Amino acid sequence: MSQLPVQVRDRLRSMARTVVMAVTLLLVGGSAGAQRAPQIGPDFSPAEIQQLFDAFVLVQAQDALSLTDAQFAPFVSSLKRLQDVRRRNQQQEQRQLRTLQQLATRDDASDRELETRLQALDEHRTRATTSVRAAYADVDAVLDVRQRVRFRSFELRMERRQMELLMRARNARGGQTQPRRQRPNQTR
Repeated sequence: MSQLPVQVRDRLRSMARTVVMAVTLLLVGGSAGAQRAPQIGPDFSPAEIQQLFDAFVLVQAQDALSLTDAQFAPFVSSLKRLQDVRRRNQQQEQRQLRTLQQLATRDDASDRELETRLQALDEHRTRATTSVRAAYADVDAVLDVRQRVRFRSFELRMERRQMELLMRARNARGGQTQPRRQRPNQTR
């Protein structure tokens, strides 16, 4: 992939810094604001929050991996592809599991139908693993071996950071969660 013009690269970096600042303000401001009021600012959809975090990850990766200017543009596109592949696969798996669970609670669902759905889930997981490996290969093609090692450690740190931020946001909202829906034939 060709290197982006300096103006475009600088614009991307500027936008990423702005996103990082917005996320930081939301989290810091949300924590402080949560002590005064239950509402911590504008409501963001889970997809918007994920997009903000993805931008945060990109900015952090640039520093953590010491990306060169030549690596930056290809890394951005390959990291985005990896994030998208993971997200799509996870969403598909969740849909299949939800359907499987719903079928399992129905009395009229046959064992054959459940077995077919389980096989489809297993096949999806196999395809997902293959597609994630291919996306990793694209990321790895941009990085040198030391950067690849740092990238694996970096990903783990970012996963932990994401969990910490989610827990902080939950605590800032007073631990409020959406009540779980009860299935028609389920008792508590």
